[in-house]
Amino acid sequence: MDTQELIEALTGDGGDPGHPVSPVEKLRLLNALSRRADDLAGQLSTEIVSPTQAALFAHMVERTHRLAEFTQVRAAHTAQRTLVQDLPEQNLEQARAIADHPDAFVHGRTTLLADPATVPTGLMPFKDTAAFLQGALGLSHFAACDRLHAANSLLPRTDIHGNTCGPRYPKLAEQVQAGTARVGATAAAARKLDKLAHPMAAHPEMPGLAGRLEEQVAESVAAGIPGATNRLLNALADELDNATDQEPSPDEIRAKAGIFVTKRTRHYTWMSICMLNADAEVFYSHFAASGNPRTLAGNREAMATAATGMTPAIGAIVDGNGATTAANAAETADGPDWFTRPDSAENDILEAPAPGSGDPINSTVPGPDGLTPPQRHLQTLLNLMRAPNKPPGKGTTGLPTAQLVIHCRLETLLGLAKGAGWSAHGLEIPVGEVRRRLATDGVIPMVLGGQSEILDLGQEMRLAPDYIRRAILARDGGCFYPGCTVPPELLEMCHIDGYAQGGHTSVTSMTGGCSRHHHMADNGLLTLLIHNGLPHVVLPKHLDPEQLPRRNAFWQRPEATLF
Repeated sequence: MDTQELIEALTGDGGDPGHPVSPVEKLRLLNALSRRADDLAGQLSTEIVSPTQAALFAHMVERTHRLAEFTQVRAAHTAQRTLVQDLPEQNLEQARAIADHPDAFVHGRTTLLADPATVPTGLMPFKDTAAFLQGALGLSHFAACDRLHAANSLLPRTDIHGNTCGPRYPKLAEQVQAGTARVGATAAAARKLDKLAHPMAAHPEMPGLAGRLEEQVAESVAAGIPGATNRLLNALADELDNATDQEPSPDEIRAKAGIFVTKRTRHYTWMSICMLNADAEVFYSHFAASGNPRTLAGNREAMATAATGMTPAIGAIVDGNGATTAANAAETADGPDWFTRPDSAENDILEAPAPGSGDPINSTVPGPDGLTPPQRHLQTLLNLMRAPNKPPGKGTTGLPTAQLVIHCRLETLLGLAKGAGWSAHGLEIPVGEVRRRLATDGVIPMVLGGQSEILDLGQEMRLAPDYIRRAILARDGGCFYPGCTVPPELLEMCHIDGYAQGGHTSVTSMTGGCSRHHHMADNGLLTLLIHNGLPHVVLPKHLDPEQLPRRNAFWQRPEATLF
């Protein structure tokens, strides 16, 4: 019996269509074959001495890797289709245990738990499929969302009437299934084609246009040159925008207008802004006013003073040529120990994810007010520009009061250690700028001890006042749940020990949490505790079999470096 006959015998119906092989048996076979394939690859890597065989081996492994990427997309789609996020904890724990130690399952000594017989109620371990992929499989939030988007773009789907339809982008899907294109590049192209849906719908040559454009993009993706694909998509977008005389639809405005964060490095943040021409005129008007040096708005001296980074910082040395060099240039930055920077942060460029529902800052999903986050950011600037006689203040509608929170260690501020300050959102602020802000802006001081515990704030009451909230966020940075990136402005204050059970409202007995994780802690799905003087969380066993107290490393910062 050859390999094909063996696989057919194990996975087919054995000539009896009434007794097909069950999915559980196929799962056992898939696990056994994958382990056997890994063993074979290991043997071949040491036994092959022929360069011809080595070339074939490299091609086979690369093709297998590409097919495995597409299998990951299929698995994500299956998890979404079967509502895997609604499984109880014991089912999730068993699935994880079998994946880690599959021998008993492969040999039939372990059986899977039955699915719930009724619709689950209450707070479930995961809110959606993306949260399952993130928590159970260890994917980042954006990787999980990208995988689900790829599944919805490149796999057959079901329409609103329950009929099975082909993939939304059949040519791209065909390339990925054949292993001639990578899933990541193909999925990125599919996301960008989604953005062209509105201008394509308004194009006078709409019939057949989508297929022709997809074919061009598919050829570019198969060539494996991402830069060429991006240039092609940008050119297509510009051509479509200029090809119609119709007014933009609300959906198109929602998808395009706003302020998007596109890239962050150590010292700079890039933002991309898009707006209707009528709104752009507001900017042009203010730009023109600020460009006139004979007006107060264009006062050159005042603008130079207010311009960020245009004056030498305190502690800087000006050489004989007029160049400014930092006297205390930091090789490594410091900050509270709730934020960690990668060792390679000096050269790292943190690319923001593509705008979409997976990115809360750049999300194009409207909120209860009908505005997307980028639209809201843009409207904030427009409101400030349109109301020059209404200075922003607390309670002013549409004109928020900005509050800059900078965390900096005392030894760094006094010049006794190298480092910098850090904003509440993780942006590095040079220590010279911190000193300048202390001299010119309002200051709310907080003192942090060696372990970042708060030393001078604390008061017992049920609801935490603003100064306790600021102190807690200065220590913890963000939500207590590992990997949670909800901004600190949106957090709730959680009691380590429930208030009804005698817990105190104080800095040392509270921590910050987003609404979802706060409710999970209140319902007993998460355990909050104090460990080494800081709040920690113990995750459910199906997420953390070791049951160790953990902190959210996303918001942690490095320690100061002494001279």
